[in-house]
Amino acid sequence: MTNLELPSIDRTLLAAVLQVAEAAGGDIMAIYADSSRWGTVTKADDSPLTAADLAAHQRIVDALAQLAGPWAQLPVLSEESSADELISRHDWPACWLVDPLDGTKEFIARNGEFSVNIALVLDHEAVLGVVHGPATGLSYVAAKGVGSFRVDASGWRTIRSAALPVVGERPIQLTVSRRHGLQQLAQFEQAAVAVFGAMQSVPAGSAFKICAVAEGLADAYPRFGPTSEWDTAAAQVVLEMAGGHLVDQQGRSFRYNNRNTLLNASFLAVGCEPEQWLSLWPT
Repeated sequence: MTNLELPSIDRTLLAAVLQVAEAAGGDIMAIYADSSRWGTVTKADDSPLTAADLAAHQRIVDALAQLAGPWAQLPVLSEESSADELISRHDWPACWLVDPLDGTKEFIARNGEFSVNIALVLDHEAVLGVVHGPATGLSYVAAKGVGSFRVDASGWRTIRSAALPVVGERPIQLTVSRRHGLQQLAQFEQAAVAVFGAMQSVPAGSAFKICAVAEGLADAYPRFGPTSEWDTAAAQVVLEMAGGHLVDQQGRSFRYNNRNTLLNASFLAVGCEPEQWLSLWPT
């Protein structure tokens, strides 16, 4: 990809990308409502693939190509991209990083906890993110220099992550995975109770766990085990622009499309004070 002169990121672009995610969400919900289209296949990594994943991918690729100005020329790195489409990805100074249906297992379980994730990556940094929930209509959107917002039927509302409570003021709130790293999670929760006192732990699906931390509904989301770059990029922007942090075990923020693998290591999403949370990490 040749170097492009990209304009500043603004709320207009953020709203346009949200519209792309909402259009993909409409395609997902059409399949969600039609039992004749609920069939799944298994990909090489043993993860499920549905017609909704593929329909959302195509909708996003087509719609991003219709954005105004040079944004339409950026390549798309999607969970459903082919190997041939990604062969030159390390040479891309900018790209769209997309999970057309984050939480495919939640989609199959029909619990509504799935999302459309679209991020803009510039020089390996996620700088714009949209996380849209097709089943609820709730979205979280953010961009560097613009802010972080919850978007629902009442409009756009700026969000901020929560400060740690004084011990005894309220229980620490964790949002956690239902399926991954449960033994390590139990150890982490025990350590959190020892430091902070009372704790509440709520399982959830998809990138909304990170967004719950961004909105201050949860204090932390510890993730044990791998994710992929398209799982975290959009929500990382939402969290960071809300004042929070998404870091690996060494306290480093995730960067994107700069390694041979697209897998992430374990991470912590926290509203504040990542060093204190990292001290609870199981050894």
